[in-house]
Amino acid sequence: MTQMKSLNVEIVSSGDSTLPPSGLVELSLLDVSTADARSVSLAELRLRCGGLMPINLQLTFDSSLIDPDRSYALAVRIEKDGQLHYINSSRHPIAPGSVSGTQRVTVDPIAKGTGR
Repeated sequence: MTQMKSLNVEIVSSGDSTLPPSGLVELSLLDVSTADARSVSLAELRLRCGGLMPINLQLTFDSSLIDPDRSYALAVRIEKDGQLHYINSSRHPIAPGSVSGTQRVTVDPIAKGTGR
C-alpha cells in the first residue's frame, strides 16, 4: 500500500551561491545499502531554477518502500546546459522513516577546466 511522505530539503553551496537562470536541479533519495552496486533512486525531483541559494524543496516519496535495515542518502546535482556545475561531494545519510525537520544538503562547485 502506497504511503506518501515528504522531506523538506534546503540546498546550500560551499562556494559561489548563484545558480544560472537555466539551472537544472536534481534532488534524489537513494538506497545506498550495497557498496558494490549502483544506488537505487526511490524518489527524484527535477526542476529548473535560477538565482541565489539556498533552494528549499520538498521531496515526496513512498514510505512503504523504506526498509529500516537499509541505508539511504540524499543526492543533489545542479546542471546548466548539460554541464555539471554543483554536486554534493559528501554523503548525506538520512533515515527517511523517522526524519523530521529540514535536511540541509551542501553542494560544492565543480572546478572548471582550464581549456588547454
